[in-house]
Amino acid sequence: MFSREISPRPPANYIAYKAPDVMIVDDEEYVCRELVEYLRGRGFRANFETDPRSAIATIERDPPLTILVDINMRGIDGTRLVELVQNLGFNGVVILMSGDVDSVYRATADRVNVLHVLEKPIPLELLTRFLRGALAAKSRVSPGNGEAE
Repeated sequence: MFSREISPRPPANYIAYKAPDVMIVDDEEYVCRELVEYLRGRGFRANFETDPRSAIATIERDPPLTILVDINMRGIDGTRLVELVQNLGFNGVVILMSGDVDSVYRATADRVNVLHVLEKPIPLELLTRFLRGALAAKSRVSPGNGEAE
């Protein structure tokens, strides 16, 4: 009988061909997997990191267009992660996730540049609209000077 070797499926956070549209950073792996599956089903290139320090290294090495970051994570909170990657030169779109949106706005207002804060549980259709709008706006900006084309 012939046997056919089947290539193992790459991990859910693996993107081989180019930087993702969206990187999800949340220390809850099931949240990441569900969001990645949802976003990929809508045509986004998406990946995730569950460790904030690994996320910083990945964003620095292969910056996505957008990062969706949970605020409450072990190790480094989401606001600090965003502050660090923006200090390293990340100029993509940032969307934060939190169960307490008002306190997040107060805590981040003067520290980081954030497009929006979404309250958990995230309304997925709203997330999709935000991402499509953010990516469309980002694609109209020239990478050399940040000016709209």
